[in-house]
Amino acid sequence: MSNKTAFITGAAKGIGRATAVALSSSGCYVILTDIDPEALNQTKEYIEKKGGKVTSYILDVSDQKQVNLVHEVALKDHKRIDYFVNNAGIGGTLTPLHLMTTKDWKKVLAVDLESVFYCLQAQIKILLPQGGGSIVNVSSIAGIKGVSYGGHYSAAKHGVLGLTKTAALEYGRHNIRVNGICPSFLETDIIQPIPDKVLDFVKNYRTPLKRLGKPEEAANTIVWLLSDKASFVNGHSLVMDGGMEAG
Repeated sequence: MSNKTAFITGAAKGIGRATAVALSSSGCYVILTDIDPEALNQTKEYIEKKGGKVTSYILDVSDQKQVNLVHEVALKDHKRIDYFVNNAGIGGTLTPLHLMTTKDWKKVLAVDLESVFYCLQAQIKILLPQGGGSIVNVSSIAGIKGVSYGGHYSAAKHGVLGLTKTAALEYGRHNIRVNGICPSFLETDIIQPIPDKVLDFVKNYRTPLKRLGKPEEAANTIVWLLSDKASFVNGHSLVMDGGMEAG
């Protein structure tokens, strides 16, 4: 992956940060985007200290105008972008459906689903004239099953997989691969609202590996899907859940 350029949303923390570090270690020039300027700068400085080549842009992925502008500026600055990772997301408030506010519903859908639509549009317009490239969308185990008290999150992540498969069908002929990952519970900030007793149950009774996943494990999966090692993988949603859904 040497001499390639990768663009990552939600790159300041968690899966996004781990993916940026992994791609940089693989020889990529990484373009970091996030809504949190302080955390974004910390990730940028960390990669620079490791000797990586990195640029960062502030980006609210729920704002279509910002999405289009940042992609345009990034392409102008870097001339070519080979890989895209659409990772930015939020969990939302844990609420049963009948008590969920329209405001919270719309916020989660805007950040977790509509943003992927905006980004895919901008990214495909970049990749088509280049003759191809690779995109990975970060969905969730909640994208293949329902989640109690997380209807907004589950609906959004199901939608991400629908967009992933549709884009793979439409643009595979143009040498553009689009895949997704569906992690279960990883040790990132997004699980903080989940009670410890629930996480303990998931680890000890629902996951054969008896632990939560790590963001670095998701990052390694993303790097593989982006790379030529996965050159015949397209439209796939790779579940990484420690065996949770095996039986």
